[in-house]
Amino acid sequence: MSRLEAVLLKKDARSALRGLGGEGAVEIINSAPGPETAPAAPADNSRGLAACSASLARLGALRRDLGLAPRSAAGGEMAYPAAVSALEELENRAAALFKRQKELSAEAAVLSRESERLAVYSGLPLPPAGSGKYNYLFCATGSVPACCLQGLLAKRPANSALVLLAEKEERRHLAALAGPASRAELEKELKAACFREAEAPARACATLGEAAGCLMAEKRRLAEALKQTGLEIDSLAAGAAGPLAAAERSIEIERRLLEAEQALPGTEASLFFSGWVPMEEAARIGRGLGRDSGWRCAVEASPAGAGSEVPVLLKPPRLLWPFAALVKGYGLPRYGEADPTVFAALSFLFMFGMMFGDVGHGAALCAAGAWLSRRRGGKEAGTGRALFGCGLAAILFGFVYGSFFGLESFRKYALWRDPLGGDPLALLAAAVLTGAAVISLGVIINIVNRFRLGDRLGAALDRYGAAGLAFYWTALLLAAGKAGANFALPVMGAALACWALKEPALYLFRRRGGDAEGRDGFPAVAAGAFAGAFEGALLYLANTVSFVRLAAYAMCHAALLASAWALRDAADAAWGANSVAGILAVVAGNAAAIGLEGLVAGVQALRLEYYEFFGKFFEGRGRPFRPFTLKGG
Repeated sequence: MSRLEAVLLKKDARSALRGLGGEGAVEIINSAPGPETAPAAPADNSRGLAACSASLARLGALRRDLGLAPRSAAGGEMAYPAAVSALEELENRAAALFKRQKELSAEAAVLSRESERLAVYSGLPLPPAGSGKYNYLFCATGSVPACCLQGLLAKRPANSALVLLAEKEERRHLAALAGPASRAELEKELKAACFREAEAPARACATLGEAAGCLMAEKRRLAEALKQTGLEIDSLAAGAAGPLAAAERSIEIERRLLEAEQALPGTEASLFFSGWVPMEEAARIGRGLGRDSGWRCAVEASPAGAGSEVPVLLKPPRLLWPFAALVKGYGLPRYGEADPTVFAALSFLFMFGMMFGDVGHGAALCAAGAWLSRRRGGKEAGTGRALFGCGLAAILFGFVYGSFFGLESFRKYALWRDPLGGDPLALLAAAVLTGAAVISLGVIINIVNRFRLGDRLGAALDRYGAAGLAFYWTALLLAAGKAGANFALPVMGAALACWALKEPALYLFRRRGGDAEGRDGFPAVAAGAFAGAFEGALLYLANTVSFVRLAAYAMCHAALLASAWALRDAADAAWGANSVAGILAVVAGNAAAIGLEGLVAGVQALRLEYYEFFGKFFEGRGRPFRPFTLKGG
């Protein structure tokens, strides 16, 4: 990384920031005012940022109201004021259409209730209420409870008639007719039967039948108007997708520019800019900054020093890029430390293949990985490439073990032997040697990192430094009988002494200089150092033994395949050669091995990576590189 600093005129700031945002290769540092930057505080753009946030919220609400998906169309270029105006215009048009739709819907709801109420009188030439203009005839329309209908029919006076209509909600609608002489008696019987007179229709019509017909016609008119309004809303939505996308991009760009301006202190006429940029991009970005500001600026780039404040941008080889996620899941190295992606990828693939070695199973993983790699999603494609790599590792170890779906006839082609064949101690020894190599690699990386960060004492004397590496390999040689006790024990003792005496010696040195940190005294520091030395020796032993799982899971994988073929043999003995049950046993056994053992091998390899390998050198305290970009805004 390089630190890029520049002084430019305020009038050129927007143009320069747009150029930097288009490159997407600079992380802007939030610089405070001071003698090394500029005297005046950065601009306070809180009101502008609030306006942008409000506009984006309104735009999202309008998009939801119109039923548009986020970024449902590609938008062109649009200036920020034009974007705000376009948003307001679309909001007004949409609001008018939605208001009309709401009013029509409310009117249609009222008509629907009125029409439903009068539907029972459809086609009847009865007056809308009372006797109306028929002075020679009493006419009443309404309803009585269904339970009172029989009593009313029984007591109906002479010279009267009851026209029974539909029954709704446990009330029987009817029309009661009577001559002038029978009117009073009929009204009395209707009252006794809890008669409820029908409400007069809202629209003046000659008869209830005409009123029902008018309501139906009005409902059809409103339905057509609602349909037309819906079509207008759909048309607005189709035409607004592009402008909304362009407006959103413009407002988002304005928001990011306002945020960037708040990181630039300055003077009355100039601004101070500072940012992190990849070292190989520094010269090009500097020239672009000068060009975008009309060469009215001063630009300087300087290499970044090691430390946690400098952002980290991992750049592993293209083939191993999917395994960068394995590293990021643990954390990021601090700037100046080694990028562990290559080592992590190769060790992970080696350990996975060792536990999951089978040519057929590896080919199945390669096929699944190739299928995922062809998907458009970035994460799915990365997962597919990692799975393809795991499949290749499994195929490689499949040839080593002579395993192809567990077929006995394939074992004669083994480059070594089957995990269940021969002396199992040889496989266990191979697993322990793998662990020793991985642990040693982690310690070596830690030594390099300590030197890069300027901690030469730690690189030499820490338990994961040169002293630790000497202790570990001497212990391995002693355990293997390759070194005598007269040589190994003094070396191991010297290494333990380095671990145990380093912190107490540093404490005394700092105390003499008057800068001893913490409230713990010398006894506590010494006790902690001696306990740490003892713990370090145990950790080397425990971490090495932990790699025995490589052999154990390789044997489990082979045993599962062997049991599938043993079930096949038992089924064939019972039902004849090539029985369906035998074929199913082989297929199910291999499927279980691919699914279950593949998952277990991946988890165990990841565990060894994180605890036994990364634990030697990787603290994960690095900060990711977050470039300022206007792309995708």
